Amino acid sequence: MKAFIYDMDGVIADTEPVHLQAEQRVLQKMGVEGVTLEFLMRYQGMTDLMMFEDMKKLFGFHHSAEQAAEAKVYLFNKIIHEQHVTPIEGSLELIRATNELRQSHGLKTAIASSSSDDFIAFVVDDLGIRDHFDLLMSGTNLPESKPNPAIYLQTAAYLRVDPRDCVVVEDAANGARAAKAAGMTCIGFNSPHSPNQDLSICDMLVDRLEEIDLSAF
Repeated sequence: MKAFIYDMDGVIADTEPVHLQAEQRVLQKMGVEGVTLEFLMRYQGMTDLMMFEDMKKLFGFHHSAEQAAEAKVYLFNKIIHEQHVTPIEGSLELIRATNELRQSHGLKTAIASSSSDDFIAFVVDDLGIRDHFDLLMSGTNLPESKPNPAIYLQTAAYLRVDPRDCVVVEDAANGARAAKAAGMTCIGFNSPHSPNQDLSICDMLVDRLEEIDLSAF
């Protein structure tokens, strides 16, 4: 293992419930009723724009996908800034452990998230962990979202590490598919905040982040 890469929402920060709440409220404002949380969970790991592009095809709302995505980001940021960031149990301990390997053995560390640059920066600053990472990568800057492997291939390129030497921790099916398509080792995290995710493609599964043994890689 030469690089350890974190997904953010649902792995580092307990933000998935806020994402779902904001998405439901935006859809309701656009006249789309009855969309369940279970339905929205299929989009976990994707960018807001790609999610609403797909929903526009399904529901035919009059607003553009861009307008819906902007409204969701505004509402999400409003909610999360009022509440601050809640870390996923065990995430800060794992981040400190990979940071120790970063300092002692030259391990590269990164966040590769479908969230925006601004929100990734807000999370790492709110949790006080910005200096624990070599790279913060947002999928919003790429033409394809997870499950496309672009974000993980780009992260490996920026870190100057072969994708085969990278280990990823993901809680969403789309993210796991992206990591494996990039040729990386993927740890599937059965997060209680991201239920009903098919992580069978992962190389190993954990129910708690504390179960991850870094020496195994």
